[in-house]
This record gives sequence, C-alpha cells and structure tokens, in this order.
Amino acid sequence: MKKFLSLGLFSLALFLVTILPVKALTKWNYDDWQAGTNYGSKTKVSSNITNLKGEKEESDGMKVGPFNKASKAKLSDGITEEVYVGLDSGNYSNEELFELSIALNKKEDNKDPEYLTEAVVMTQKSGDKFVITAGWASKNPIATIDTDDVYTYRWEFKKEDNKIKVRFTVLNYGKEIGTTGFVELDVSDASKASDVRYLWACNIKASYGVDIYTTLPPKPTEGNPNTSDINVFLYVGLIAISGAGLVYLKKTKFN
Repeated sequence: MKKFLSLGLFSLALFLVTILPVKALTKWNYDDWQAGTNYGSKTKVSSNITNLKGEKEESDGMKVGPFNKASKAKLSDGITEEVYVGLDSGNYSNEELFELSIALNKKEDNKDPEYLTEAVVMTQKSGDKFVITAGWASKNPIATIDTDDVYTYRWEFKKEDNKIKVRFTVLNYGKEIGTTGFVELDVSDASKASDVRYLWACNIKASYGVDIYTTLPPKPTEGNPNTSDINVFLYVGLIAISGAGLVYLKKTKFN
C-alpha cells in the first residue's frame, strides 16, 4: 500500500509538470536591445520591463527604434517567437502607433547571413482601443483591444514547398484575441532561408514609446493582483504533494 501511495504521489507530481507548456523561446532582455546611432533609445523601467522609443524620423515618416538580435531560432526547426507587450491606453494619444517586426535571414555557403524578409505588425491607438494590423495579412484588423494589460505577440514561421509562411497571433494569457492564420510572404526564393535576423521596433510614433516585458508577468486576478491562476493551481498542488510526502516520510523514516 505504501509503495502504491509513493508511486501515486510521483505520478501526480509528474502530471503537474508535464501539463505546463515548456518552450525554449527568446527572452528579450534589456542588455540585448541595441539603441542609439539612429536606433532610438531604451530605458530600464524595471528588471522585467524595457521601454523603447523611436528617435530619428526617416524620410518616409518612420521613427526608428531599437533592435534585438538575441534569437537563435532556426527555420529548419520551425520558428515560434513571442514578445510580451504592455498596452495601457493612458500612455497613448489617439492615432499614436508603434510597429514591431521579426525578420529572417538567408544563408549562402561561406557567406555571412543576409536579410531575406520580415513580418511587420502595427499597433495603433484608435479612440479608446488599440487596433493591430499587418500589411501582409489577408484580413485586418487582426485584433482590437479595449482592455489595458500585457499581451503576447506571437510570430510563427515555417517553410513549405520553398515558400515562407508566417502566422501572427495576439493572446491575452493564453486566450487568443486574433490571428492572421498562415500567410505566404512575398519571397521569390526561400531555399536559403535560415534563421531569425532580429526583432525590431522599426517605427515608434508615440511619445511614451512601448514597454516590452522580458517574461510574461503573473495574470492579475481579483483579490490577488500578483498571482496567476496556473500558479495558484501548481502552488496548491505542490503543497498537497509535499505535505503528503512529508507525512509518509515521517511515518517511514522518523518513527
């Protein structure tokens, strides 16, 4: 009976671990953002938040912001990258906007990687909402957001039949707000497509800039604004496992 109990506790612990989504995604740390020299500015708001601003206005009206080359994701593995963006309507005036882009490299033998293509997504304040669009998407807007929160911007790239396809999705703590579905990018030859080139805040026409989170903060919940539902579930579950395990150990080891 004791053996079955210990096996049951181990199985429950293993189940709690395996239900969590484990992803080796890039963490966009403050130190990895490249700013200055016509690439805007960065400010460390906290250990988890980097504020990016555009600086030089180009001839086409863009105000270029910082870029980040931390990603090592390869197209041969299928690329999924997520960026956690803070949207607070109080920080933006009507029609202010920012654009984020993830670009891909092509790699020829014995040559340095070169730019191949990218997927630019625009977030613009419209009235009391944020409207998210993309020029390459077949249907816009991708999402309309009216609740201030931290949102996950997810890019997924894949290669099929020598074509590059990308899907962009907006999520709020796992809940899908909108998606493009997979859309083919205009690339004449994708045979040498290789890896992620950069994440770039290519246009920030907003006085406040844009807040990028290194990790997704806990989901605010009523009565406990700093704890996510999944963390509560795990915490309670692990306490139960630990408590039961200690009782069992006490009976077998300490008596």
